[in-house]
Amino acid sequence: MKRYINNNTIDFTELILNNYYKIGIDETDAIIVIKLQYLLKKNITFISPSQLSKMLSISKQTTSKRLKSLIEKGFIKMELIKNNNGKQTESFNLDYLIESILVNSSSDENNEKEEFKKTVETKIVKLFEEEFKKPLSVLDIQTITKWLNDDKYSFEKIKDALFEAVRIRKLTIKYVDGILLKSEDKTDKRKYKRTATISNLKKIWEE
Repeated sequence: MKRYINNNTIDFTELILNNYYKIGIDETDAIIVIKLQYLLKKNITFISPSQLSKMLSISKQTTSKRLKSLIEKGFIKMELIKNNNGKQTESFNLDYLIESILVNSSSDENNEKEEFKKTVETKIVKLFEEEFKKPLSVLDIQTITKWLNDDKYSFEKIKDALFEAVRIRKLTIKYVDGILLKSEDKTDKRKYKRTATISNLKKIWEE
């Protein structure tokens, strides 16, 4: 990620502006870290609060407090690096800030996926209860959860299996499960048949 930011593949300013509030910092903190990244790109690795405040619309005291808070949270880290003359100098590091945004984004994505799964599961449970004209048992709901999470059946596939069971008046989860299993068997056989055909063609070609 740092490499992508350094070569401008990822825009650091956009990354911060789109995510700062998700990691618990406000607009002022966001502008401060954007300014620090800008300075790093100019090879300015250290700046005092009074110098930085001149680039912002806040006082030296406020700038100092903000920097201290960001350092305490771990979003800015101070480290020693060697400059072009081979001498050690102090520098600020924003890697943990970037890492925090990435972890948060990954967590948000996982939460969205889980929320989507729950929504689909709720729709399926409601559909089954409407067609069966009775509430589903805990075991029935667990079977539906298994279809979605373990067997990876789509909403459409489960719905089609349900309607097939309703058509012949077999109103049980177990029967729907059987229909889904049979449909998987047919799919596997078709896959095998295609593979066998390809193998036969290859054999003929070689002869």
